[in-house]
Amino acid sequence: MPDRTPHSAGATRAEWAVLSDMDGTLLDTESTWLLVVEEFVRRHSGADDPALVSTLRGLDLDHAAATLRSRLSLEMTTAAVAEELDRRSIEAYDGGVSWTPGARSLLTALAAAQVPLALVTSSPRHWVERFAQAVDLSAFDVIVTADDTPRTKPAPDPYLRAAERLDVAAHRCVALEDSLVGATSAVAAGCTTLVVGSGKPVPDTLQVGSLIAVDVRMLRAVARGSMPS
Repeated sequence: MPDRTPHSAGATRAEWAVLSDMDGTLLDTESTWLLVVEEFVRRHSGADDPALVSTLRGLDLDHAAATLRSRLSLEMTTAAVAEELDRRSIEAYDGGVSWTPGARSLLTALAAAQVPLALVTSSPRHWVERFAQAVDLSAFDVIVTADDTPRTKPAPDPYLRAAERLDVAAHRCVALEDSLVGATSAVAAGCTTLVVGSGKPVPDTLQVGSLIAVDVRMLRAVARGSMPS
């Protein structure tokens, strides 16, 4: 799934761009991931731990594995934990992957308006490639996965890399996120960040209930430092 060049040589640099998280923001996959984690915790500790499970929301596979190994005092290596999570997640995702409400129509509208688009995810590239067999991710000019930067979310690296590949300054990008981990990454990169969902407000971000409430006009206004009336 190679990136395509969003702008030809000599073309005018885009005024703004949209960088979007994937799991939970565009695709209804975050709940499946958390169920896999919940089952892992129960299998290896014999008890439920909702607080521990919630801390893994938005984390990449390796950081999630390291957290579980430490918090559960497991004798398994971090690599073994990651392998089990990876395998069980792939099995769970085989049951189907779908868009979150409003996501598909928003991407279609942004692509039609020729807004540069990047997917910025903590999922490994082989997950994204598998999801792309179920949903159309061709609207994205650039895809940045957990495999593409030395540091993943909540570090700013993934969003900085996406903005660089689109040739749009990060402060001219609007990031779409659904988790504290992801929003922290986007804000640290300098992106104007829109958190999707009805959870606890994230500092230094804007918030909407769902992508149904988001359109190109709104995002253009956000990129310019205002909200449409």
